[in-house]
Amino acid sequence: MPSTRPIRILRIIARLNIGGPAIQAISLSHDLSKDLYETLLVCGEVGPNEGDMSYLAREKGVEPHIIPEFGREISLHNDLKAFMALRRIIKNFKPDIIHTHTAKAGTLGRLAGISLNIFRSPRNRIRLVHIFHGHIFHSYFGLFKTFIFIKIEKFLARLTDRIIVISPLQQYDICQKFKIARPERVRMIPLGFDLSKFVTRETQNNSIRRRYLPHDSRSTLLVGIIGRLTPVKNHRMLLEAVRFLKDEGNDHFFKFLIVGDGELREDLMDYARELAVKDSIVFTGWQKDMTSIYHATDIVLLTSLNEGTPVTLIESMAAEKPVVATDVGGVRDLFGVVDEKASNGFKLAQNGILVPSNRGKILARALVFLLKNREVSKKMAKHAREFVLRRYSMERLVKDIESLYSELISY
Repeated sequence: MPSTRPIRILRIIARLNIGGPAIQAISLSHDLSKDLYETLLVCGEVGPNEGDMSYLAREKGVEPHIIPEFGREISLHNDLKAFMALRRIIKNFKPDIIHTHTAKAGTLGRLAGISLNIFRSPRNRIRLVHIFHGHIFHSYFGLFKTFIFIKIEKFLARLTDRIIVISPLQQYDICQKFKIARPERVRMIPLGFDLSKFVTRETQNNSIRRRYLPHDSRSTLLVGIIGRLTPVKNHRMLLEAVRFLKDEGNDHFFKFLIVGDGELREDLMDYARELAVKDSIVFTGWQKDMTSIYHATDIVLLTSLNEGTPVTLIESMAAEKPVVATDVGGVRDLFGVVDEKASNGFKLAQNGILVPSNRGKILARALVFLLKNREVSKKMAKHAREFVLRRYSMERLVKDIESLYSELISY
């Protein structure tokens, strides 16, 4: 292991599409101590209809090495080419640690490292680290494909030095529910972000509110939902909630922004027309200036079927916006103490409201509750801001990651 030169980190992610994994990969590539670490970020190309976060890499002065064949979809031909490209990069860069983000990168990156470690002595082998930002063990694929992916992850985990999980519930899933890795190989490190831009309040009238609420009234709430338009994000639940609001005569109190894009855009627009709620909804596509989006909204929603630690909720909370989310995956870890006694089907928590998955009517009730209980809403949002600023800072994340790397290099 190195003694005089910086420790070399090869950071691998499938693509820099909008979302938490890309933010983390770029930020860690930039923020780790330059005196102690030299980082090379490797990724594929962003697919059609995906928001591209390459601008963040440029802003931070991070120049990723692009492997064109390293895509989202499984392709034996392209995946083999990406695997061989990763082997060449490893041979040239000579990393001390390979740190992979996301499932595809975790598979190909670790396999490339394992294939080269065969020829190294135990003392000089490359250390392997993989982080589960979320997982694909339910609500993504059918039973057979999910079974295969679980088997692959179990095999890779046996040859991985450290598995990082980002929440207590995810740690339970990885170590106990799906038995992916032994507990002694797993380290829980919550995500970290530069949240300062979301904390700063805008003093001028927000142009986004003026655009979508030209006759702005505080009796009308602007509600945002942010994410890829894919099945796992379950935007249909939102559309069904809007229909329930309309049936009960409450739809005129809300305007909904669906921020993001993806393969389901046309299907979701058709479903909105079918439910006769399109006048209450705006499909904005991807937005680069998310700070303004958060400042413009009154409430932020999440309707996913499965999540790790949702970045949109962390950013919403930092912006002091009340949040309503489905009680899935690691979502609950963001909500503090939860009152387990359901009120109209939803649960009140310190930092927001939790609703059951696929229950549009209950989501609609939660929105009406926030409409009618503004002081409760403000109290939740204030507590949530304090919580995420304390727990999800970039400074804490960098310290935790550097500590982990030092531990790996020392043995």
